[in-house]
Amino acid sequence: MSSSEPPYSVPTPIEYPELYRPGMGTENVGPLLRSLVQMVRPKRILEIGAGYTTPFLLEAVVNNQRVFNDGNLNEAYFVNYKYESKLVVIDDMSLGELAKKPGMKDIINSKFVDFVEGKFQGKAEQLFNKYGSFDFVWYDCGGTPEYKIFMNEYWKICSDYVLFHFTYYDGKPNANLSVVLSEMTGIPFRLDIVEPHKTRQGSVTILRKV
Repeated sequence: MSSSEPPYSVPTPIEYPELYRPGMGTENVGPLLRSLVQMVRPKRILEIGAGYTTPFLLEAVVNNQRVFNDGNLNEAYFVNYKYESKLVVIDDMSLGELAKKPGMKDIINSKFVDFVEGKFQGKAEQLFNKYGSFDFVWYDCGGTPEYKIFMNEYWKICSDYVLFHFTYYDGKPNANLSVVLSEMTGIPFRLDIVEPHKTRQGSVTILRKV
């Protein structure tokens, strides 16, 4: 914004432009994920598919090292409390390939990030044995067959918030959402956020296992 423009008169620039890919529908999802992680303070975050949303998740983990004491803190929550969060990212690009993407090298080298190379299929048990359950999961990978595989393999190691991208098409529920709802167990809280100005990738479904 130029000095001649009054405040709040022009849109702010998109964040992390070097990682932004037009048509992927994540320019609004990234900041949403950052805010949610900062609010719910998860200990184990899983992202399937590295990309534009990754720096927002990492930024939230880093920001959660601090706690604002605004007089509204639950002191009992902080008894014997130690925040040691980890962002686990699965991507089928090799570590070397991913490091060449603009802005990604510093992310995957962060002490808060563990990068798991390869496809996510078949890795749930291995991840659970190393990290335990994941209390915040962001899934944005593949089509309906992959959503089904995720639900069959990973749902049981998700302990709290699970977020799915692309669950609506042109404002209406799609096959991805149908698979998620048919394969899930229990009765989780559900919230669908639909971007009315988009056709393809313009929705997020949030499930909270209770």
